[in-house]
Amino acid sequence: MTTEPARTLVLLETIFCDYETDPEILGNYFSRFELTVASLARQEVPDGVAFRTTIYLATDKGEWGDKVRALVATAQESAAPGIELRIHDYTHPEIGYPEGDPTRVDWAKNPSKHSPYRERLFEAAHTDIDLTALDRLLRVTIDDDDLWLPWHVRNLVDIARRAREDDRVTWEGVLAIGLLDVNLGYTGADGVTLETLALERTLTGDKYYVIDSPAEVDTMWPYSPWSIPEVMDLNQKRRLEQRGIGLYAVRNYVPSFVYMRWGMNLSIQRKDGLIIRTLGRTPVATPAAVLELTPEQVPHVEAPLWFGILRGRLSIEARRSGTTVDVFTSFDDIAMPSSEVCYYLMKGNEKVDMIPYSRKGRVMFRNAPPGVKVRGYHKRDGKVVERIDSRQV
Repeated sequence: MTTEPARTLVLLETIFCDYETDPEILGNYFSRFELTVASLARQEVPDGVAFRTTIYLATDKGEWGDKVRALVATAQESAAPGIELRIHDYTHPEIGYPEGDPTRVDWAKNPSKHSPYRERLFEAAHTDIDLTALDRLLRVTIDDDDLWLPWHVRNLVDIARRAREDDRVTWEGVLAIGLLDVNLGYTGADGVTLETLALERTLTGDKYYVIDSPAEVDTMWPYSPWSIPEVMDLNQKRRLEQRGIGLYAVRNYVPSFVYMRWGMNLSIQRKDGLIIRTLGRTPVATPAAVLELTPEQVPHVEAPLWFGILRGRLSIEARRSGTTVDVFTSFDDIAMPSSEVCYYLMKGNEKVDMIPYSRKGRVMFRNAPPGVKVRGYHKRDGKVVERIDSRQV
C-alpha cells in the first residue's frame, strides 16, 4: 500500500532566542523550548498533510546551540510520519540591526521577526519546497516558549478548509486567519493554571496565512505570519485588503494553542483587558503535563465555527495643519446604536478646548496651540467605556 503525497503543507517557523546571548537567559529559555519542541513533535497530522517546522538558530548560541541541535534530533526520531523538524543556521549582520527602534524590547531581542530579515530567513531556508506539488500552503509561527496541544495542526487544516466553504468568507485570494479562542498557561508554585479564553486579539502561534495554489503566487515573502496583525478589526481588514489579503477572525473550536506565561516574559503577563469571555479554568500539575491534555478536558463553545471581524476599540489620530488639528478616529467602525464620543484638546494636563458628545467620528479643532494632544471618550449606554489619547501634535 502506497501513501499519497501530501497536498497541504503546514509550514511553521520559530526562532530560538534570536539576539539573546546571556547564558542564564538562554538556559531558562532552553528549558521552555524543550516543551515547545516536544509539543510540535507530538502533533496529529491528518492524511494528505505534511507538517514541517523550521527552527532558525543563530550561530552565536555556543553550547546552547549544540543543545538545541541534540534536542531537535531526538524529537525527530520520535515524531510521527508527516512531521519534519529542521534547523536553519543564520548569522547576525556584523553591523547589527540599526534600522529598528532599540527601545522596543521586541526589536532589541527579536529583530529577525521583523522585515526585511524574516523574509530573508524564509527564502534562504525553504528553497527545496516544491510548490507545484501543493494545493494549499499554511504559514504559521510560534514563539520559543509557547506550546501547541496535539490537535493544533488538525485545527489549522480544518479551519482553513471550512473557511473556503463558509459563505461569510468572501475573499477568494490569500487569507490571514486569526484564532481568538486560546489557552493561557500561568505557571506558579502549584503547577499551571490554564485559563481558556475568547480574546479580542489573536496571538503568535494562532494566526496564519492560507495560500491556495501556492505555485501560482508570485512570491511567498509578503506572507510572513509575523506580519499578521493581532487586532482583527475593520481597520486592519481594510489595510490587508490593500495588500491583496483577506482578514478573518474565527471562534468556536477546541482551543489548541497555549500561550505560556512563565512569570518573567517580555510581554505583559496577563491579558485580562482583552478578554471577551472566559470559557473555563483547568489546573495542571506541571508545564509538561499540559501536553497530556485531551480535547475533552479543554473548555470550549459547542457551536458552529464563527468567521468574521470584531468591532475593535476606539483609535484616534491627530494631524496638524497650521493652527488646525484634524481628528480621525475608528468611531464609525466600532459604534453601537447607543455609542457617542467627545473630544478634549489637551495641553499637558490642561483641557484647552472640547467638542461635546456626538456621533461624529471625524472633527477638527481650530486655533490649536502647539504641543497638544486629543483625548477621546467613548460612551455607550450612558457610561464611558474607553478613553484614548492621540500623539502630541
